[in-house]
Amino acid sequence: MSSLPGSKPSLLHATRSCSALALAGAIILPMSPALAHAVADAPAAAVAGLPDDRVRENPADTSDDFNPHLGYHPLKNTDKDQVLDFSGWGFEGDINSPKGVQVVVREVGLNSPVLVVSDIVEYNHKELAFAYQDGYIHGTAKIPANTLDKSKDYVIEVWGNKGYKDGEFITPVVGQAPEGRGTLLATQELDFEGSDGTTAADIPGKTPQKPTFRFRYDNKEQWLYTAEGGTIYVRGWGYTKEWREKHGKVVFYIATSRGVPDDGDFLPAKDVLLRFEEGKDFTIAENGTLNAQLTVKPGELQNYYEPRTPFPGAPSYEKRYEVNYEIGMFTEKQGQPPLTLDDLRAGKNVLFHSALYTQAFRPSPFAPKVEYKALGATTADQNIYFLGTGFYGKFNFNRGVQYVIREKGSNTPVLATSDIFEYNHDSHFSEFKNGKVRGVVKVPANTLDPAKKYVVEVWSNNGYKNGENAGPVVGKAPEGRSELLASQDLNFKGSDAAEGKQPSLTDEQRKERATRGELTAALYAQAGSPKVNLPAVSPWPDVKTTDPNYAAYVWARQKGITFGWSDGKFHAEASISNATVAAFTYRAAGSPAVSGVSSFTDVKPGSAFYREILWSTQQYVINPDFGSFNATDLVNRGQLEQMLFNFQNRAK
Repeated sequence: MSSLPGSKPSLLHATRSCSALALAGAIILPMSPALAHAVADAPAAAVAGLPDDRVRENPADTSDDFNPHLGYHPLKNTDKDQVLDFSGWGFEGDINSPKGVQVVVREVGLNSPVLVVSDIVEYNHKELAFAYQDGYIHGTAKIPANTLDKSKDYVIEVWGNKGYKDGEFITPVVGQAPEGRGTLLATQELDFEGSDGTTAADIPGKTPQKPTFRFRYDNKEQWLYTAEGGTIYVRGWGYTKEWREKHGKVVFYIATSRGVPDDGDFLPAKDVLLRFEEGKDFTIAENGTLNAQLTVKPGELQNYYEPRTPFPGAPSYEKRYEVNYEIGMFTEKQGQPPLTLDDLRAGKNVLFHSALYTQAFRPSPFAPKVEYKALGATTADQNIYFLGTGFYGKFNFNRGVQYVIREKGSNTPVLATSDIFEYNHDSHFSEFKNGKVRGVVKVPANTLDPAKKYVVEVWSNNGYKNGENAGPVVGKAPEGRSELLASQDLNFKGSDAAEGKQPSLTDEQRKERATRGELTAALYAQAGSPKVNLPAVSPWPDVKTTDPNYAAYVWARQKGITFGWSDGKFHAEASISNATVAAFTYRAAGSPAVSGVSSFTDVKPGSAFYREILWSTQQYVINPDFGSFNATDLVNRGQLEQMLFNFQNRAK
């Protein structure tokens, strides 16, 4: 199954785009009216004999009102051609640039070459040749594909254009450093998420009124995953030597926020204060530019609020609420006692602070699939039970989703639909628990014709609009009524008929005991069924080389997952226990290092498979219901199915 083109991006973008600037560490403020200001397209009026004292080389000296701002839309995929639409205001004053100004993009650093340059924005003041009408500029710059790399830092600059000298164009041009080729009027760091222009650009020769502060996660992520740790990249301008002598050394911090779940069953998070000090953890350039990397070690930050009455082996309690963190910057003068967490929460010497967007574990990708059993006779009423998996992520739908059956083809009416399946996540109202979406579609007799082709689809349901259900309804085409999440052809033989797909377990099969052979074959399949050099003679007397799972068993032997029993046999049909699953999955994961102490009453240091059991519960592969692990309890096929799902979707 696959979602239709554009389904996944639109799905995820709907809930994330509203916070994109916040995730980048920027403060979202109302859009400046200048962005919507229509600049008059008046021709420049050349004024002969303009007094020299009206033309200044340094724009900082042109006028006390010279306070440039730049706004521009978010930059899309850098691997495609795109256009940077920019607007500027606050460019009051007379500027020594005979032709006009242009916008330049280049990598941070002196003498770095120009990568992108706009056309010349010519003066449009009605009377003065060297001034802008009301201080506004606007224009576009073409950015060729692969010119920019989101892992690097860039600046957007406004340069004066002095035209030609000795027959050479002396304004900034692509491929050359702009220094000496015009007058730099304003500069600010390029933000791929766009800029609403609320922060003034820096003016050469003039210290910014307030230092800037921006951060991002691992150059690409929008979250810091506390279980994995990671690096937070902080950028800033205006931290000059003079400024630091006045205010003190710069210190960044990450700390638990004051937000605690409104639930008396949980304890507040442990007080955490990570410090990153100037001169120790990062340096500041002579020009006041700051470029720091704040490294958070795996597990250094607490993942979940802890229950007041702990239940060992019951992580569902811990998963209900994730700990909230904030990031900020403060100054600390020499001889001053180190600021405490209470000091920071009170705002003492804090210049910036913002929510740090964290998650305990990396979310699974949105990869929807729909499973169902073979359809019954179409001449009788029947219920089709659908199970959707892989529906991870936050969904921007008021009510939930529903299953729809209709004839294949655009704009065909809905023949049958399920009730709405509402969100069921423990703590996130717009997420599905474990990415699973169950639903039942009641299909009246003679609705379907085996000679025709049908599709089963998953649609969002946004509730009601003007008193009418805005989601798909029987008898109407669903297009335009909601958002299509996923679609696949309806197979009368069931989804299990697909090539290479293992049949789903029935309720009775789930109760059957699971075996060593099933566990081994499943781990081999999850590993991608890699090619194995098969020995001509089986290593085990009870396994033939013609066994369908022979490659899986040999693979497990080569990976050190299992070598068989002490009697030399493999015993594929032997039952497996909780301890067996813990051992096999731990070894299949590469036998990683394990820390911590078991909280289970029946698992102590020195117990058989102590390390394996500790790891499997920490990774939530096995989730016992009570305070005991019960290592020898046998596992049924339904339990094994869930354990293997947990193993496949664990935080790696």
